[in-house]
Amino acid sequence: MSVTRSVAWACAVAALACGGARGAESVKFFGYLEYRKGSVLIVDAQRVIVTAKTKVHLSGGNQSIPLGYELLVQGERAPDGSIIAKTIEAKPNGLAFMEKNVLQQTEQAEQAYVKAAKMYEAGADGKATSMGNLLSTGPQVDRCRKIVDRLLPAYVDPKNVRVYVVENPEWNAMAMANYSIYTFSGLMKDLDDDELAIVLGHEIAHASHEHSRRQAKKSVFGNVAGQAAMIGASFIGSDLGRTAAQQATAVGVTTYSNFYSRDYEDQADRVGLRYVYEAGYDVHKAPPLWRKFAAKYGDGNKAENFFFGDHSLSAKRASDLEKEIAHNYADPAKDPPSRAGGGR
Repeated sequence: MSVTRSVAWACAVAALACGGARGAESVKFFGYLEYRKGSVLIVDAQRVIVTAKTKVHLSGGNQSIPLGYELLVQGERAPDGSIIAKTIEAKPNGLAFMEKNVLQQTEQAEQAYVKAAKMYEAGADGKATSMGNLLSTGPQVDRCRKIVDRLLPAYVDPKNVRVYVVENPEWNAMAMANYSIYTFSGLMKDLDDDELAIVLGHEIAHASHEHSRRQAKKSVFGNVAGQAAMIGASFIGSDLGRTAAQQATAVGVTTYSNFYSRDYEDQADRVGLRYVYEAGYDVHKAPPLWRKFAAKYGDGNKAENFFFGDHSLSAKRASDLEKEIAHNYADPAKDPPSRAGGGR
C-alpha cells in the first residue's frame, strides 16, 4: 500500500515513539475496511495508521485494500488513540460458512412479515405473539430511511436495504442479516434523530459485520433458537405468522431474542458509533442514551430492551463509549466526518 514519503516518515516516527513508550497498549482486532482517509484506515471503528514499516499481506490481486475487505490488524495504540499498524492481513469478504443459509432464512422471514403486514415472535416458552403491524411506507418509514441511508458504509448499496416500522410502543430495533431493518414506533416517538441514528447504527453493524452468520457458526442459533421456533410456531393461527416466526427464530433474529454474544454486541456499539460519526450525527449523545435505556428498563445482567443479547451493563456501555469518543472522535479537525453535510 503506497503512502507519500512525508506521511510515511511522520507515521514511522509516531510508530517508534509509540513503540518505545513504556506500557504502550498492544492491540489485535478483526474488522472490515469501511473508510479510507489518506493513510488512515477505519477498521472496527478504529483509526489505523499505515506506516512505511507496516507489513501488509493482501490477497485478491489488488495493489491497495478495497473497501469492505476483511482485515486482521496488529499494532499499538498511540497517545492520540489511533492504532499504529505493525501488520495487516487483508482478504476479500466472500460467502462464508452458513452465510447462504442465514440469508435464505432471513429473506423468508422478511417476506412472511411483509405478506402478513405484522411482525411475529415465537418465544422459548412456546408462546407466540404479534409484535405489531408492519409499516413499509409513511412518514415514520421515511424518517428511518433517511437516517439509514446516511449511516450505511459506502460498500453497502442502499438499494439492497429495506426499512420497516413496527407499531409497538417499546424501545426496540433490529437488523437482519439480509439488511432488512425494523424499528419500533416507540423509539420513533421518544428519540430524536441523533439518538435514533445511534440505535440504528448499532443494528446496521450487526448486519454489516455478519454477526448472525458468525453466531450461527457457533451453533447457538441452530440448537437453541431453532427448537424454540418449532415449539412456538405451532401456537400461531395463520400460516404466514407461523412461517415468519419459525424462519426468524431459526436464525436467532426474533424481536426479543437477538442472541448475540457480548463481543458482537460490543463491536456493534463501536462500529455503530463510527457510522453515526461519519454520517454527521452527534456521537456524544450515545452514553446518555444508554443511561436512558437503563432508567426505562433497568440495568440487569441482560438489558431488557432491544439489546436482548449478552451485553454489558448499560453503565459500563456508557463508560466504554465515552472511552471510544475520547480515542476516536475528540478532534473532528483531524478526522472529519465523511458525510457531515448529510449526503451519501
